[in-house]
Amino acid sequence: MQIERQHKERGNALNEPQIAVDIRLATKPGSTRAHADVRLHFPDGELILIGFAIIEKPGKAPWVAFPQNRGQNRYFDVIDAKGRIRDAILKAVLSAYELKSDS
Repeated sequence: MQIERQHKERGNALNEPQIAVDIRLATKPGSTRAHADVRLHFPDGELILIGFAIIEKPGKAPWVAFPQNRGQNRYFDVIDAKGRIRDAILKAVLSAYELKSDS
């Protein structure tokens, strides 16, 4: 049974959504350590972003890859974010991963 933990970061109700992250630790060896789904809670609804990856190579800090689809020769971005919302998503995903991997 896999346990999922939610990490919530409170945002400004008018400008920034609350962010909740569901982390699933990877079961296969490799540099992909976990996968994450992000829920952006706005006052009038929610946006769910599925398929983030947490990548960690030996001797390097973990980093977050936004969802991508595999093409014939390369990967293609499915979504992207710019500015403060991107920073908030990356911070929330890494914080949730650290909590999950430490447990």
